[in-house]
Amino acid sequence: MTTPRPDPTAPSADPAAAPSAMASAKADLARALFAPRAVALVGASADPAKNTGRPQRFLRHHGFRGRVLPVNPGRAEVQGAPAYKDLAAAAAASETPIDHALVMVPAAAVPDVVAQCGAARVPVATVYSDGFAEAGADGRARQQALLEVARAAGVRLIGPNSMGLVNVHAAMPLSVNAALEAPALVPGGLSLITQSGTVLGTLLSRGQARGMGFAKLVSVGNEADLAVGEVLDLLVDDPETAAVLLFMETVRDAPRLAAAARRAFAAGKPVIAYKLGRSAAGSALAVSHSGAIVGADAAASAFFRRHAIIRVEMLETLLEMPPLVIGRKPAPKAAPPLQATPPSKGRVAVVTTTGGGAAMVVDRLGTLGMEPVPPPARLVERLAELGVRIGHGPLIDLTMAGTRPGVYGAALDELLAAPDCDAIVCVVGSSGQFHPELAVEPILKAPKTDKPLAVFIAPQADRSLALLAEAGIAAFRTPESCADAVRAALAWAPPAEVPDRPRCDLSAVEAALAAAPGPVLDAERAAAVFAALGVPCAASRVVSGPDDDLSGIAYPVAVKILSPEVAHRTETGGVVLNIPDEAALRDACRAILARVAEKAPSAPVSGIQVQAMERGLAEVLVGFRRDPGVGPVVVLGAGGILAEIHRDVNICTCPISAADAREMIAAVAGLAPLRGYRGLPVGDLEALAAALVAVSDLAFVDGPAVREAEVNPLLVRAAGAGVVAVDGLVVRDE
Repeated sequence: MTTPRPDPTAPSADPAAAPSAMASAKADLARALFAPRAVALVGASADPAKNTGRPQRFLRHHGFRGRVLPVNPGRAEVQGAPAYKDLAAAAAASETPIDHALVMVPAAAVPDVVAQCGAARVPVATVYSDGFAEAGADGRARQQALLEVARAAGVRLIGPNSMGLVNVHAAMPLSVNAALEAPALVPGGLSLITQSGTVLGTLLSRGQARGMGFAKLVSVGNEADLAVGEVLDLLVDDPETAAVLLFMETVRDAPRLAAAARRAFAAGKPVIAYKLGRSAAGSALAVSHSGAIVGADAAASAFFRRHAIIRVEMLETLLEMPPLVIGRKPAPKAAPPLQATPPSKGRVAVVTTTGGGAAMVVDRLGTLGMEPVPPPARLVERLAELGVRIGHGPLIDLTMAGTRPGVYGAALDELLAAPDCDAIVCVVGSSGQFHPELAVEPILKAPKTDKPLAVFIAPQADRSLALLAEAGIAAFRTPESCADAVRAALAWAPPAEVPDRPRCDLSAVEAALAAAPGPVLDAERAAAVFAALGVPCAASRVVSGPDDDLSGIAYPVAVKILSPEVAHRTETGGVVLNIPDEAALRDACRAILARVAEKAPSAPVSGIQVQAMERGLAEVLVGFRRDPGVGPVVVLGAGGILAEIHRDVNICTCPISAADAREMIAAVAGLAPLRGYRGLPVGDLEALAAALVAVSDLAFVDGPAVREAEVNPLLVRAAGAGVVAVDGLVVRDE
């Protein structure tokens, strides 16, 4: 039995030695993954057409220079190579150490093979076999047992349910994917990490057909052990990788992925993600409004923004975008002013000799919130000097004059230098198909700047696309993918600074949480939590019913039922507002108790909340949710009972800073009235920002973690008058 693999996050006895030891361990892992000296194919088939026979054939076909050892207990040879009954026999016969095993046996046999890897000192096993976590509860149990075997054996796992991995530069296609039937593989600087095995072949084949070269491609499968974040971290140190593409279905191991993405940004290696899961089907399981609004996908988008991962909406964009961002880093973005109209998502100049093709791009840019800009005055003057007259609309149409020598290049020079233009899109018409050297020559000669330059070629123009690719210029086949890439490039920002501690001592918050009898806090107990965080709450007292002593109450008041099982009190008739006097208060108490008894007869009632009536300029929703994928997020949106219908929200991963809070406020369209829209009174947006920061501190709470929390509504008063919470909900983990 080999020694169990040490935890790489555990502190070292010698702190000075820890960094070098970790670096050495990472280098060893990267070599075993991507450049093994010998590979074992466990379960290799003698039939080269079968999935389990392909890897051996692919390794031979593409020229793998290491040793290949097929393991098949029923055969003496497989595809012309000696076969071995088990890993021990293969290791004994190999002159070089086996660094990597591809496991292609039934699920029930996989744990034994992984144990054999440990005994034979094979450090990495890629498990092609399925029937694990993707197969339901029983499969998840099998996967956990497999992981425990791997940890005990000191073996790192890719998968299970992985199609393998490819190192194009090392001619190491350790995969069953049929895309490797290609005659040759084009090396390059793109690396891919995918949670879908078939996508490895999809993107490899699409990219190779366009001459796009890859470095590494990894199908991580179920990510029982090695997940996207750790593989990304290895690729940050890979000299052959210039950018990393992610195809994701979910986010696992968010802290490691965040750290790796930040390292990639610092190293100048853009990370571009295409993620499935725009559906909000799981949101109905949440208790609070904000839980229903913030689906897992929205939380993932917030996570990507936070850590400088560029998210694209189209698969084509994932392949075509990298040249737009390789070699450049976005500057830090100042928080937008809290103004009536949110700023545009970017000012884009579209220059063309074909009006129709360019109009498609302009239209798409507009739908994505970007502002197509008219030609700068200096450009109009420069072109006039060349005898070219252009209009002042949102399209810089050079018409046929743009094909004259010097005209197109002059336009690009001016736009690249123009301060009122954030990006440029060049649209090439039919000449791109038949005269590529003329159509794209001015673009190829354009000076290199930090300003994004994208090209959309309207016709089928493979040679023009190839010329642009060779020059490192992003070229697109559709206006949709072009606009998507420009949007993503302009939204890209450095990783946000994340506070590493709460603003203040949270012991009062933890005490308020501990005082609650169950996981769901009623509104009065929730108010105590928010007040302890520093969020102002409306004054209130609790009575048991209409016969209580009601003296000393200042009217008007609101009356609300208190029950941990009645989250949305208006839906059960549990709220009466603007009660003017004691008699009306007693009547309201009787009516509320009767309505709740009818509509929620099993709900335990802990009392009636008598709350001072509060006024504000607008209602907002401030929520907190512990997302199962990316961790805690804070939510801001227009509040009230229609919050779920409007879904006008902004989300940020926790904890947040005051600058983050101001940026969230500026991004919610429904808060325009509070920003002074059309002369309306301005709300106290700084107090709202402080409330957002306070709620985000729930991420630091010790003890039973807060799963969800929400203030809805939080009333925002006039500038300088603060905010006040009038209803809330808190749900703890049990």
